Amino acid sequence: MDGIGNTESGFAAHAEGLNTTASGTASHSEGYQTIASANASHAEGSTTTAAGAASHTEGYLTNSTIDTAHAEGDSTTASGAAAHAEGYNSNASGIGSHAEGGETLSSGLYAHAEGQNTSAIGQASHAQGLLSLASGDFSHAEGEGNTAIGRASHVEGGAQDPNGTAAPNLASGPCSHAEGVGTTASGFASHAEGGTFDITVVQGPQAIGDFSHAEGNSTTALGIASHAEGIGTIANGEAPHAEGIGTVAIGVASHAEGMNTTAFFNGSHIMGQNGQSRFPFSWHLANGLAVGPTLNSAVIEGATGNLYLDGTVISPAAADYAEMFETYDGNTIDVGYFVTLVGDKVQIAHAEDDYILGVVSATPAIIADASDLRWHDLYVKDEWGRIQYHDVVVPEVKDKEGRIMIPSYTKREGQLNPVYDSSKEYIPRLQRVEWIPIGVVGKLLVRDDGTNQVGGFCRPNNEGIATSSTTGYRVMKRTGPNQILIFVK
Repeated sequence: MDGIGNTESGFAAHAEGLNTTASGTASHSEGYQTIASANASHAEGSTTTAAGAASHTEGYLTNSTIDTAHAEGDSTTASGAAAHAEGYNSNASGIGSHAEGGETLSSGLYAHAEGQNTSAIGQASHAQGLLSLASGDFSHAEGEGNTAIGRASHVEGGAQDPNGTAAPNLASGPCSHAEGVGTTASGFASHAEGGTFDITVVQGPQAIGDFSHAEGNSTTALGIASHAEGIGTIANGEAPHAEGIGTVAIGVASHAEGMNTTAFFNGSHIMGQNGQSRFPFSWHLANGLAVGPTLNSAVIEGATGNLYLDGTVISPAAADYAEMFETYDGNTIDVGYFVTLVGDKVQIAHAEDDYILGVVSATPAIIADASDLRWHDLYVKDEWGRIQYHDVVVPEVKDKEGRIMIPSYTKREGQLNPVYDSSKEYIPRLQRVEWIPIGVVGKLLVRDDGTNQVGGFCRPNNEGIATSSTTGYRVMKRTGPNQILIFVK
């Protein structure tokens, strides 16, 4: 025994310094008023206590109260087996946990708390920064004032909004991630990022739905696998996407973008400003009034393929309206020839033909009856050629646990023609030699025999080539030695 006022009451114990006590077997106390009361314990510094077997305490007012614990610094406590507390007033109460910094707490199994006033409560959780809390098992909280509640969740950022108001983040959903300022990720595997200008007025991005993602400024993703980005957008439904400013996507797999647009219907897509979707699985271009009704400038309806325009169709160079016709002999006819009808098919016109259908067009502005996207008899039609539609109920989709991932919904679509053969490849008419576009109205280039004069008229000769005539089609311009521009009506 060395020093003054020391006590060595344990077998093979050693006390040194001033008023120290080594009462545990093979214990060691040193410094001032330290106590090593457990077997093989070690207390050093000032007013420290090593009460756990093989524990170690050092510094000032530190305590290692359980076996193999280690406390150091000022006023720290290591009360969990094999725990480690260091810094100031930190507490490591979980088995194998580690608390460091100032006034930190690690109470979860193998948890780690560092920084200032942080708490790691969940198993193997990690809290760092200032006033952060990791209460979910395997969670991680960092930054300022943030909370990670969900299992394996992660939160970071926090601190204050631009006005200096505290705006912490919350990751409460399992496997969720929240970052930025004033964000919340409460859905399973959800992600919230971004922030808010004023937390007292509106929160930062909120990812509420499972697998949802909210980013930007005060956005909200409510539905399963929903995505909201931009400013003040809302994605509420299964797998919708809202982006831009003030947009809302409600329908299943819907998409709203631009400014103040709303995608109400399943699969609908709207862009532009101040408008609402009209049809499911369709595209919309909004152009509503700033103060007044919501409007659309253009719509493509998915079920019918119809195009709606609140404006003018403008073609920069092409001029004529053309329709597709099949040739009478199955061979192609080159551009610039006059043609006539043979039943519902066409052939090169001759001088004696009393009816001229039009000219094979090189650059039509519009091509009708092309059937470019599908076989023309894909759907059932009535005697007037109108497609017959019906409502189809699409069944809900569930996961293995029986949870509804995509709810059931009703979709309007054309009735498939029973004679349709999916094994056959469909080749669009524009890609087949026997189908050609015939310009029937508008400005058209036609081949000529050199006799035509500007301001005069022309008709086809026996080769389907324009020749001068007293009646027929007005010659507008000569464009080449054997080519003129005429107007067909």
